[in-house]
Amino acid sequence: MSKIATILGILIGSIILILSMIDYQQGHFIYAFLNWQGLALVLGGTFAAILINYPFSQVGCVFKGFAKVLTSEPATYRDVVEEMVRLSHLSKQKGLLAIENQIDSIEDRFFQFALTEMLVYHDVSILKQSLENRLFNMRLRHLSCQEVYGNMASYAPAFGMMGTVMGLIIMMTTQVVDTGNPYGGESQDMLGNLLNGMGLALVTTFYGVLFSNLVFLPIAGKLKVLTDAEVFRNEMIIQGVLALKESSSTLLVKEQLLAFVNEKTKQKLESLK
Repeated sequence: MSKIATILGILIGSIILILSMIDYQQGHFIYAFLNWQGLALVLGGTFAAILINYPFSQVGCVFKGFAKVLTSEPATYRDVVEEMVRLSHLSKQKGLLAIENQIDSIEDRFFQFALTEMLVYHDVSILKQSLENRLFNMRLRHLSCQEVYGNMASYAPAFGMMGTVMGLIIMMTTQVVDTGNPYGGESQDMLGNLLNGMGLALVTTFYGVLFSNLVFLPIAGKLKVLTDAEVFRNEMIIQGVLALKESSSTLLVKEQLLAFVNEKTKQKLESLK
């Protein structure tokens, strides 16, 4: 549902914007909102600032993060409980080493890593430290991408304001050069040109606020939601793997994992044997 919510939000935001750009009295679209120079200044300046702020390898998360919010769903944890219960039964019947043959059938990469580490380390405390380090590094990578989008949200309005100032400077200096006598018969035309130029200059501020609040900040927020769900799932995996390593009973493994979920989800999972 997360992908649908993202696409729905984009559609609703786009429709509201388009409807707000229509002059209903005149019955036509206000083309003053379409300014390619202002758009290039805001987006180009924001991307240039990101290139200056971050190493080139980290800038790639701008595109990866955008694709992720359109294609990814928050991680679920029902399958973690089911799989841990199954592996616990297997370890009780055939021993802990029997789990090695099940690793390749698991799609979750962190789950695979955790089970592999469980078979490598004999000390539970070292195993726990290794898994927590892996989780910490994953969280840092995700937070860095969220930080990039957060900074883009702060850069965009600044470049929008810069474009407005530049437009006003160009507009005022051009009018002074082209108009020799501001009190002559062309004063009304000059005033009209000033107002039109001011409207165009303000479009860049509009672009900066638009991309900051409708694109960059929401993407940063959605990435945080996806990261929190993945971290929560991986914490459940760590707890389950440690329980397997300590040869805890299947019932205890299930109860430890059910402690992570809410009451409604717990009732659905209580039927697991």
